Order: sequence, then structure tokens, then C-alpha cells
Amino acid sequence: MKASKWMDLRVRFRHILFAVIGFVVLVSVSTIGFMTIEELSFFDAFYLTIISLMTVGYGDIVPESEAGKRFALLLIPFGVAVVTYATGAVASYFIEHQLSEKVWNKRMEHTIKNLENHIIVCGLGRVGKQVFEQLQEEDVLVVYIHDSEEDMVAVLPEGTLRIIGSPLEEGILKEANVEKARGLIAALPSDSDNVFITIKSKALNEDLEVVARVEHAGSEEVLLRAGASRVVNPSTIGGRELVSSVLRPESTDLVNLLIHTKEKNQALEEVKLEQACDFVGKTLKDAAIRQDMQVTVLGIHRDGELISNPAAEEVLQKNDVLIIYGEKGASEAFKKKCLG
Repeated sequence: MKASKWMDLRVRFRHILFAVIGFVVLVSVSTIGFMTIEELSFFDAFYLTIISLMTVGYGDIVPESEAGKRFALLLIPFGVAVVTYATGAVASYFIEHQLSEKVWNKRMEHTIKNLENHIIVCGLGRVGKQVFEQLQEEDVLVVYIHDSEEDMVAVLPEGTLRIIGSPLEEGILKEANVEKARGLIAALPSDSDNVFITIKSKALNEDLEVVARVEHAGSEEVLLRAGASRVVNPSTIGGRELVSSVLRPESTDLVNLLIHTKEKNQALEEVKLEQACDFVGKTLKDAAIRQDMQVTVLGIHRDGELISNPAAEEVLQKNDVLIIYGEKGASEAFKKKCLG
């Protein structure tokens, strides 16, 4: 779709370019012709050319010689054709551009209105841009909210679902279909704004998973009380990784490999075990997940607690959330099997 639209833009621009070149050439030739045939000054010849091409005909300057009149008879039809073509090309460009924008906006509004289980990102600042980069690698539906159209155009590729407006407004959150969203990322630079977004979004969808950015340590507790599922302090994470990179570089590289697998066919996933899943009631050893499914269970989230590096004798239970790592194809196959 993007390639097709780019080709349409190139075609329309080419029409305008040809029209401009044709008009400039015609004006130049005609001006030189009137200067030569009628022995007019450059300005008078140029003036006669323009009023002839525009079919104005004031009558203050007209061809006096028979050769000049014949030249004008040839010029006027060509001039009308070139001017008409140029006007049509320019008008078509702007009209089609406006229509395509309106059609896209309508389609986008309709798409967002019917979204379910999507993620909403509030803010496209320094942190919001990094969120966008990471989400590009994931197979999830995302709606971005930001109050600057210029920033959105600079960051988001064409076709990305977006809403221009303040995420602090309840109407904007409803427009993003927050009632049916699975998660929301509050990435605004102000802690108080992120608190407000958290409260508003949780009021509209109490099951919404809200992850909020925080800049001051004292705001973390406030955001959690406001309903945020998790609070992330970019400065704290950055400082921790800097220290780890110096003291434990190999371990840090391993953690980054598990989390950031941009160039590799690997995936770190969370999988919830349903009642009908064959693994429920079995130990990790009996389930033979690593041997049969080619994925590694790194941890189990159960009843609000995380069991890291679970033992082979650990019995899998309904609603356990397994944190797995493996090739993307194997991870997808494992997720399907866990649905029962």
C-alpha cells in the first residue's frame, strides 16, 4: 500500500513538473518570437506573451505585422492547452491529496473504533520514541496518542494508527478505544500527567494493564496506588545497566540477548496455561517441554509470585504464566499447545 501511494505521488509530481517545464519553454520561445518579429522590448514581448497565453487581450499591445499575427494564432492554442494542463495537474494534486488524507483518516477512525486487545501509547517524546522502536518488532496492534502532528509525522511511518490530541483528555482515550485495550503505556515526561492518565484509563477499563514512566522515585508509589500495574524509571534502569556493564559485562550481554532479539530468530514470551492444556498437572520433567517443544522455561508466575529457574519437580498448574525462551516458531507452537 505504501509503495503504491508513493508511485501515485511520483506520477502526480511528474505531471506538475512537465506542465511547469512546458509553460516556461512556451513563454521563453514566445517572448523571443515577439521580440524578433515585432521588434518589441523584452518587457513588452513578455507582457504580450502572458496576456496572449491567458487569453486576456487588453488591446494596449497587439501584433502589428502579419507575421506577428500568425505567430499569435499559433501561440494562443498551444498556450491554452499548456495552461489548462498545468492548472489541472496542480489542482488534481492538491484535491487528491486532501481527499486521500480524509479517506485515510476515516478508515483509521473506523479501524481504531473496532480494535480489541490492542496497546495504547501515550506520548512520543524521548521515551515514547524508544517504545515505538521496540513495538515495531512485536506483532501487536498499537495506537499512538500525541499532541503534536509534526512529531508524529517525524517518528511514525505512514499507515501507523495515531490520534492527534492530549492523552489527558477522556474523550481522546475513548477515541483510542481504551475500553477494549489490553494495555496502556503512559510515557509522558511529567509524573503528574502519567498519574492522571493512569487514573482516567483505569476508570474506563479496570482490567487494563497500565505501565507508567516515572522520573522521580517518590512518584512510584503514587502511580501504583493510582492503578498502574508496573512503574518504570528510565534513569534507574539506565544507571543499573551501566554499572552491570562494567562489573558483569557477560551477564549483562546475556540479559540483553534474552530481552532484545532484534537480529535473531529468538523470542522471550509469556504463556498462560489453560485448563485443557496437556501440561497442567505434570511436572516440568514429565512435561518434557525443552525436549519436545524446543523452548526453555525460565520462570513461572503463580498467584502473584515469581518462581525463577523452576525445579524439574515443579508441578504446572492452571493459570500458571510460563516465561519461555526459544526460537519464534517453537514459541508460537508452544503457545498454541497451551491453549488446549
